[in-house]
Amino acid sequence: MTAVTDRPAAPEAGAAPEPHEAAMNAVKEWARGYLAALSEKSTSRLAQIAGHSNGSGGGIEPRIGEPTVGQYVAFDVAATSPIQVSGLPPYQPGKVIAAGEFAFLVAFTFVNPVASIPSGFAVPPTVQLGGRGWRISLDLVDLTDLTHTTLVQTGTYGPQAPAFDFVVFTLPTPDPGPDAAVYEANVTLDIVDPGQPYAAFATNFIDVDSDPGFLFVPPAPPGWRHDLPNRYLVYSK
Repeated sequence: MTAVTDRPAAPEAGAAPEPHEAAMNAVKEWARGYLAALSEKSTSRLAQIAGHSNGSGGGIEPRIGEPTVGQYVAFDVAATSPIQVSGLPPYQPGKVIAAGEFAFLVAFTFVNPVASIPSGFAVPPTVQLGGRGWRISLDLVDLTDLTHTTLVQTGTYGPQAPAFDFVVFTLPTPDPGPDAAVYEANVTLDIVDPGQPYAAFATNFIDVDSDPGFLFVPPAPPGWRHDLPNRYLVYSK
């Protein structure tokens, strides 16, 4: 099953936002703040990495995005765990969702803005991808019955692609019946124009929940999770 997202119609002037719209706006506000912090921390490190011809600049490790030359990552994507709006950011907990509740997943995209002649990017990817079409997909696998849903968002970059950007997906939360359903979320990003070998999938995600641990497993605070499945549960109230 494939669903293509549509931009909702703007509410009438003075009208209170619908509950879903209000929750979506809150998640977007959180995402903008996180994106600003991510951009600020990354810009100087990107310049350092690009300046090392042997790729030993350190700081940001290569991830699953293409093209990648040494530690120069041209194109990449990361995701969050599910976010539910309740209380103050980061709106915890998010990975245990009652059927019918609003839940969202944010995908952060990256296009390298730094030129690196030693890495083969005399023209930075942000310039190369100006005016190009992109497609980002969220594939949700119900591990309990092995069915899947694909949500898609598409767009076209302006004259220059943004170095950092994000999209927000609304997660479907159907009633699973007496047995709770466990889902795994995978995000892919691709440039759809022919002759543009840019593609990536999220191998890292930002877990907005703290993990209390179990027995001899220590607790883990909210933060980045590397090379782990991004899973969540939907249950019937």
